[in-house]
Amino acid sequence: MNKLTGLLSLVLLIGCTHQPKPSKAKENSRSKTGESAQRAVKDTIGQLTVFLDSIGHLPQQVLEDMVAAEPDSIFTSQKQLDTMISKSDFDLLKQAALKGVMPAKVARRIFRNNDISDSCNQASVQETYKVGLIPVVYYPFSSNKHDFKEFALSIGDEWHCINAYLYFFSGNRIIARHDGYNRDGLDLNYYKDADGKTVVYYDNNFGTGSGEWWDNFYFYKYDNNKLIPILDELENGNIQPPYFRARWLESTVESTHPLTIKMVYYQNFNTTTSLPDTTIYESSPNFVDDSTVVRYSWDEKSKTLKGNYDQSKLSKAQIMSYYQGDNEYLFINAYYKLLKQMLKDDKQRKWLVGYLKRVKYKE
Repeated sequence: MNKLTGLLSLVLLIGCTHQPKPSKAKENSRSKTGESAQRAVKDTIGQLTVFLDSIGHLPQQVLEDMVAAEPDSIFTSQKQLDTMISKSDFDLLKQAALKGVMPAKVARRIFRNNDISDSCNQASVQETYKVGLIPVVYYPFSSNKHDFKEFALSIGDEWHCINAYLYFFSGNRIIARHDGYNRDGLDLNYYKDADGKTVVYYDNNFGTGSGEWWDNFYFYKYDNNKLIPILDELENGNIQPPYFRARWLESTVESTHPLTIKMVYYQNFNTTTSLPDTTIYESSPNFVDDSTVVRYSWDEKSKTLKGNYDQSKLSKAQIMSYYQGDNEYLFINAYYKLLKQMLKDDKQRKWLVGYLKRVKYKE
């Protein structure tokens, strides 16, 4: 915590310019021309280079931790359970899994969850059950959907039920409960790891809007009647103007032995020009436009999957620069060497200088 507090203080110092405060009389009489002249002094290449260098030398891990706080907190905080289900109730759940529906009051009783809602009865655009019934989505983690050894049940349809709950089972034991709703669908998948244990993964959505969205892959592993979090990786990040940077990265799972994820991505800077009746967005050429592959290996000590980022074209920090939210300092830090090279190029310099001004003055 002390390290984080110290970094935040340093970042605030970097983002501020310290000049003597004028008297109120002088401040009130200061003309717009004077403000522009003062800004022009602030915006020298030399001072912006100092700003760039300061952020470029900040400790990267602390910046990563700040940016990852939201997705990682959700990723690691899903509820662990250890609830045995009676044979009669387990039979009811198996029937519901195969039928795709069950009475909401029965679901509340079996799962001991009074927040399972009677109102969540929409199974699809074409099908809505009568009041009192709730959709059940069945995810078997086996080619035999009737063995019910390892599986998940979404109580409430993940597309339509905001308070859908995703329960994971090991036989008749409930081992975990996750939030089940995803406006774009969970796309829950599974595979067997090299040690024969089941790994499940799905998309978790953090925001979708006009010209922007953000989803992460969440990977979990069955381990001694627990479902443990093993990898949180960007699945799709997209932000377009008027943000400081336009960027897009899309990941696809290419293989699971070992886990191999392909990433296609680009980034560019953008500026805005406000006219009386409209705003014009102008984008620089892409300064990054490529694809790469990241392979992951199991680390028994931490019980997580570790990416071989050293052997790919993207570091973990660079991948995280495609998140939504305030991650400009992490971007500058992760791409510091490239940005320093861009300052030496006449064509690229103007775009970078404009970007640094916007970040520094929070425009």
